[in-house]
Amino acid sequence: MSTDSPQQVKLPAREPYFTTFELILLAILAALIVVAKIALRLPLRLPGHSGLFWMAIIVVAAGIVPKRGAASLVGLTSAIIAAFMGLGDFGALNTFLSYLVVGIGTDLALMLLGKPDQIVIAALAATLGHLGKFVVKWVFGLITGAPIGFVTLGLAWAAAGYIVWGALGGILGALTLKALHRAGFFAYLAEKR
Repeated sequence: MSTDSPQQVKLPAREPYFTTFELILLAILAALIVVAKIALRLPLRLPGHSGLFWMAIIVVAAGIVPKRGAASLVGLTSAIIAAFMGLGDFGALNTFLSYLVVGIGTDLALMLLGKPDQIVIAALAATLGHLGKFVVKWVFGLITGAPIGFVTLGLAWAAAGYIVWGALGGILGALTLKALHRAGFFAYLAEKR
């Protein structure tokens, strides 16, 4: 009888879904969303106007790291940062869910529609993602007891704002991705990965 230990089977090393470099890029873009929310306040008083910046950054993130879940990860990371910093109108939970749903909604839309470097696809995906934020705010309004007549009266105006600003943000994001392609950014990224 031999005293040798049983032979161990070595499994091949599993590659992580996101590389460390991709995670760093996504974290930087998530932080950029929060910085844009703080620094780029436009005195427009139009519902959803911050979507111009948010959705452009989310679309760029999904284009730079073209993997499912990239936009959701950016949404989650920016949600944590924004909630921690106390941003938002209705408290930390609303802020967290609003930022998170923007990323998840954009990811789901891109799974159905395709790559975000196409202007129409980016506009549609950003619109759907931004409408997710609108739905979170609407649900919180209902939960907190906002008068239904007042909420209904403002819904059409607010929804139109979220649609328009989300679409414009998606277009801006797609144009940014095209400019990054022309500048050779993606060739540079391929070398770094």
